[in-house]
Amino acid sequence: MKRTIAAILAADVAGFSRLVAEDEDDTLRRLQDYSRVFRAEVTRVGGRVFNTAGDAILAEFPSAVEALRAGIAIQEQMQGLNADHPPERRILFRMGLNIGDVIETDAGDMLGDGVNVAARLEGLAEPGGICLSRSVHEAIAARLTVAFRDIGPQTLKNIPRPIHAFRVVLPWDGPGETVKARRRWPRLVGVSAALLLLLAGGLAMVFRDDLYGRTEGSVEAEPLSPVAAREALERADLLSVAVVHPQRACFKEAVWLSGTIVPRSEAEVSPDEDGLRILRVFAKPLDKVAQGQALAELARPDQPGQAVVTLRAPVAGSVGQSQAHVGALTARVQALFKIIPQGTFELAAEVPVKSLPILRAGQSVAVTPLGLPEIAGRVRSVSAEIDGATQLGRARVSLVGHADLRQGQFARGVATIGERCGIGLPESAILRSAEGSVVFVSNQGHVEGRFVTTGLSANDAVEIRSGLDGGEAVLLRAGPFVREGDLVNALPTSDRASN
Repeated sequence: MKRTIAAILAADVAGFSRLVAEDEDDTLRRLQDYSRVFRAEVTRVGGRVFNTAGDAILAEFPSAVEALRAGIAIQEQMQGLNADHPPERRILFRMGLNIGDVIETDAGDMLGDGVNVAARLEGLAEPGGICLSRSVHEAIAARLTVAFRDIGPQTLKNIPRPIHAFRVVLPWDGPGETVKARRRWPRLVGVSAALLLLLAGGLAMVFRDDLYGRTEGSVEAEPLSPVAAREALERADLLSVAVVHPQRACFKEAVWLSGTIVPRSEAEVSPDEDGLRILRVFAKPLDKVAQGQALAELARPDQPGQAVVTLRAPVAGSVGQSQAHVGALTARVQALFKIIPQGTFELAAEVPVKSLPILRAGQSVAVTPLGLPEIAGRVRSVSAEIDGATQLGRARVSLVGHADLRQGQFARGVATIGERCGIGLPESAILRSAEGSVVFVSNQGHVEGRFVTTGLSANDAVEIRSGLDGGEAVLLRAGPFVREGDLVNALPTSDRASN
């Protein structure tokens, strides 16, 4: 079985069991048609569907950029295919996208952590939406003109570590309608007539458009009947929303890097004369060798009985490359082996352009190679050149030796530059769009929108650099479902928790 790194797209149909129960023949026929569209888009960008089970589809791609392009194209086509069906009969794919370490079986299936995380992220996506991991976000953020909503670290079932996740803002997830005397603020798709009800300590939603109820954090929503939805709308006089006041907080200023492990130096091993024939080879790439260990034996082919020449490792380390093949003739200009001395690996990293001015040689970096625990590193150099295609800078990070490091291994790192203190808000209170970051505040029960400048982040908190003075009552989660001027019943989070 082959181990590799791949972009994995996991998808399934929201509410599939209900759709089958209502009309099995129609659901299965349409799913078959939609699956063909799915496969066609995956193949078009060079991907491959490697597994299907019921309504679930798993695909791999050589590039995260192409994986997201395919996902967006599929969801766009699903919009058209569903247009002639009532909301309760629409077949909507939820998608999860992740880059990770996978193992390809002899049968072509993919297994491993990369697949498992993608499948769990799919459960966080909205019907018709895409949810992706931080590794994907870092890989494509500078390469595609796509907006994202940061939903922060997520605890996923059977995944031992939190996964920082983002939801993709799809092209049709446009801002709300423009209303005279009201500023247009970003809104979520399909919620222009949404009503939020405070139920059992959580927010539940009723949509006039598709009449689906969904409790935050649930994986699959159960439909509300038209009568129940109408009764819920008639019961609610005011929209009850949870609010929070900005809190004083300190944020560490950090630079995120990602790239591959490369040797900082290599010791070349070549014969002292030309024309020797290689008799035996004792070491191959990735083998660990001791100083003085025999790598190969050679002899002059035209002088039978001449003493055998033994090539030995000049330093302890691992074999990075080998050009030694039994029977081949040697030349002094050709290095038969390249030995990577122990402890000379480094991270060849890409850096966001905005972070280049604050990254300096000598700064400490916590580096996490794929599949290995965190190791210590230090910035060795920062390049002044910018890649014209990716608009990313480059840096080299020296690493303390680790027995399991491999040349070409993917790794991420974070350099902590300093600390800044100010006011902060939970990530869920902030809406992001191409126009900027927005929060909604309750001013004597009336909703007001405020553009804010955000800064650093830590866990689920985001630094607010400007736009708030710290005394406002900020809507915690209801921002996507309200407009400026709406009248709401604001419940402080402490009051809400005690009810």
